[in-house]
Amino acid sequence: MAAPSRRKSLCSSLVQQREEIAPLLKTELREGESWYLISTKWLSAWKKYVGFDDHGRTGFGGYPGCIDNSPILREDGKLKKNIVEELDFVAVPSAAWDRLSAWYGVTVNQQPLERKIIKQGVFSKTFKVELYLMDFYLGLLSQPGKGMKDEFSRTDKIGYIHWKVRKMYKIDSNKETRLWNKFMSNTYEQLRDQDATLHEASLYQGQVILIEERTPSGGWTRKEKSGGYTESCLLKYKRDETVHTDKLANVVDGLQGDFTTFLQVKQSQYQKEEDMLTANFQRFVDQAKLRFEEEERSLAERDEELRDRDKTLRGLESDFRKKSDNLECEWKKLNDDKAEFAQKVKEKDEQYRKERREFREECRKREKELTARKDVVDKMAEELDIEKKNMEEINRIQKSRITLDVGGSLFKTSITTLLKDSESMLAVMFSGRHPLKTEDDGSYFIDRDGTHFRLILNYLREGEVKEGTLPEDVQTLKEIKNEAEYYQLNALMKTVEDMITQLP
Repeated sequence: MAAPSRRKSLCSSLVQQREEIAPLLKTELREGESWYLISTKWLSAWKKYVGFDDHGRTGFGGYPGCIDNSPILREDGKLKKNIVEELDFVAVPSAAWDRLSAWYGVTVNQQPLERKIIKQGVFSKTFKVELYLMDFYLGLLSQPGKGMKDEFSRTDKIGYIHWKVRKMYKIDSNKETRLWNKFMSNTYEQLRDQDATLHEASLYQGQVILIEERTPSGGWTRKEKSGGYTESCLLKYKRDETVHTDKLANVVDGLQGDFTTFLQVKQSQYQKEEDMLTANFQRFVDQAKLRFEEEERSLAERDEELRDRDKTLRGLESDFRKKSDNLECEWKKLNDDKAEFAQKVKEKDEQYRKERREFREECRKREKELTARKDVVDKMAEELDIEKKNMEEINRIQKSRITLDVGGSLFKTSITTLLKDSESMLAVMFSGRHPLKTEDDGSYFIDRDGTHFRLILNYLREGEVKEGTLPEDVQTLKEIKNEAEYYQLNALMKTVEDMITQLP
């Protein structure tokens, strides 16, 4: 990035900088807007420099230099993990970033940390800065094993990724392409809705995105019947990715001349202030002499007044002696009253101590009774809580109950049970991402032998293989292993393999 500049066309006054940035830092978050991350260390130095939190006094912290985000960046330029807002970084709106980067520039080899505002929460929606971007592997459908890594925001649209992959692989602008999401070894899902965001499309970190080109014969490599997109269809998703160097490139030349002028003005001001201080010091000396003479005359007048007051005090001293004798008599009477009052206080204190001991003993008894009752209530509450959780689990399973037809054998279970192993084929089938056809009786048909499907369901229900629930026959265990492999239940398949190995 370009070096910082103090060009007159920019806001070079520290007071003006503070007044421009202060309201921008109070901007509310709005979904989809671009904000920028700035190191708290640099922003604190800037605030001290412009007097942001120091009652308007400027220049005390020294010039902060270029915007430096190295405290929150790794060596490869990526954002560090587990950084904390306000403690490590501050997010500012684009208007504030444009001004600060124009006034001070950005450290060489550091890119602006632009982040989108996203919405989060299920019931109560809140907005926050999307701190970490999502990594995707972008490649060609014809070469799925090769790809390049890139970062995207959750608010980016599928159309934008489509446009960027075309540019990355320099695909002819008139050639139609389709975008595919590869989420299993041989499972592809076409990304048809170009206006959907990455969040709406349910894409996750590390996803493999492949682009497919229409063949010279006019067909497609994959057989799904849907149209493709040319570059002209995707231009609306293109966004400006240029770095803000153009805002700083024209301000470097004015630095030396403006700084020289600044020094000359300051030197002239300092000379005027020195002459003014010399004149003010001489006036101070003259005024001090006059004040000293006035104080000397005033002291002589006060000395005369003190002599007159001394005579008055002698008369007052005689009156004071008489009143002192009267006060001594009254003081003796007060001491007698005090002794009588102290005796009464002692008696009342003993009575209070006795009543307090009795009260504490009564409190201890009641505390023991309440503690015993509390233990009973807590135990009942625990039992009710366990019973409530069990009933909720039973109700949830009953609501998601379905019937499976496995090779002609009907099995009743719940979608909750089928989704317990997220990597299994059953979880994929009933995840809701794929439409499934039901039989006339409402069941879902699976073309497999149902002999061992009961064991498959019991494994999913329990989450493990209970001891003694599987037969110790090698042939039967091999059949169960074959079924576990088909349904992609890797943990069950490993357990059965271990049992087969241990059998004689």
